[in-house]
Amino acid sequence: MSEGEVVEQLVEFTNILMVAVSLIFSIVSAYIVALNYFIGSANFAARLGSFLFITLILGLLVATMMGAQTTHVGLIARLQELAAEGQLSAAGRAILANAAPDGAEVSGLSVDGLIRTFVWTGLAFVYLALAYLTFLHKWTPDAIPVSIEQREPR
Repeated sequence: MSEGEVVEQLVEFTNILMVAVSLIFSIVSAYIVALNYFIGSANFAARLGSFLFITLILGLLVATMMGAQTTHVGLIARLQELAAEGQLSAAGRAILANAAPDGAEVSGLSVDGLIRTFVWTGLAFVYLALAYLTFLHKWTPDAIPVSIEQREPR
């Protein structure tokens, strides 16, 4: 695999990561809306079923992201091979610097490592928040009751 192909795949990996994060936000937002209007006032069995469903969906996304992370590690390893052969351009060296622990402000973590840490930590907090909102929070729907009244004929 040439450097150009590796760089192209790494850029595509970044796009996939951004789509996954936005998909997580969309799914979580829809679930919170459902909690507010339907699930929050449902019985325990319905809330448990809903939470198991969201767990399944987020689990599928996590599995996909873990596979992408493994692929990312392989692509970085290929760039390191090319660097050892002296065949790396400035673009390849810049991408490799993002993967190197000395390229970040936080000691021991690379830019890529920081991003991974933020994504996984954020996902864990979101999951815990969803558990709280599903089982412990007392929901009161924001919907305004509407009634239809017959008008007098003119």
